[in-house]
Amino acid sequence: MHQTLNSGVTDVGTMTSLTFHGLDIGRVEPGDDLVERIVDTTAEAYPLMDDDVVVVTTKVVSIAEHRLVDVDAVDVTDRDQRVAEITGIDPREVAVIYDESDVLGAIPIAAVGEDVLLDHAVDPETAREALEDVPAMLVTDRDGRLCTNAGVDRSNSPDGTMMLRPEDPDASARRLREEIEDRTDADVAVVLADSEIAGPGSMDLAIGCSGIEAIDSNFGRTDLYGQPKVGGVDLVADELTAGSALLFGQTDEQVPVTVVRGLEYDDGEGVPNSSGVVRRGLRKSIQLTARVNYPTLLRSPHTGFAR
Repeated sequence: MHQTLNSGVTDVGTMTSLTFHGLDIGRVEPGDDLVERIVDTTAEAYPLMDDDVVVVTTKVVSIAEHRLVDVDAVDVTDRDQRVAEITGIDPREVAVIYDESDVLGAIPIAAVGEDVLLDHAVDPETAREALEDVPAMLVTDRDGRLCTNAGVDRSNSPDGTMMLRPEDPDASARRLREEIEDRTDADVAVVLADSEIAGPGSMDLAIGCSGIEAIDSNFGRTDLYGQPKVGGVDLVADELTAGSALLFGQTDEQVPVTVVRGLEYDDGEGVPNSSGVVRRGLRKSIQLTARVNYPTLLRSPHTGFAR
């Protein structure tokens, strides 16, 4: 199976093109040679070239690396049972999440987003069953990166197992890149993609990369009108995974690899940690919001304060 998503960007007198080619490498089983699957499939469908970026879903990497846990073999503690009772998450999954990460809090998915999620459901009844299975998610810090449920996933996992993220996603990306280059002589970059919550749905984010700078920083440059630009920090790796997700799908599409061609990028290693920035940002946001709303709170008859 070979899919192509083309995106053309027109400049005055020029045309540039960035292409995403989705590859069906077949079902990956524990211990399979993932690089061999990628190399053989690209050799037939779309031979790799220098500067291509190979984007791979985390799930197939985890399966190939035996990052699977037997659900029935998980030991559950009193803490796990207590958290399970509060959140509705399977206590065995809670136990694995705590083993894999630091738990910072919880998001009651069903309580706060059921109406919105059901509005987007293909089959509302099936969607309700899914919400019953996953009524909440834990917000976790895994090796300095924020994610939900520590990346532990039971969907698209072999029966009776839970799937864990690669132990070190950047190292996994580096191994894939080095082995692909050894077998193809093409100088490529590799990005690992995993789904995360984004508003009423999800989108793929980069959790590991090798051979490409994850962030393209243009902070402090001026815009078209010469004004200092506050933005300009482009999350290049995340943009690649988001584009690739249009081909990956989320259910049974079996397109776990894309080849991105036409992108100019800088060499680099690793996805920067973000949890420290997010934690500081949340704290500062709460402080600023309190200051902004302070006069309103003083005027409110419900606060009990008088001016």
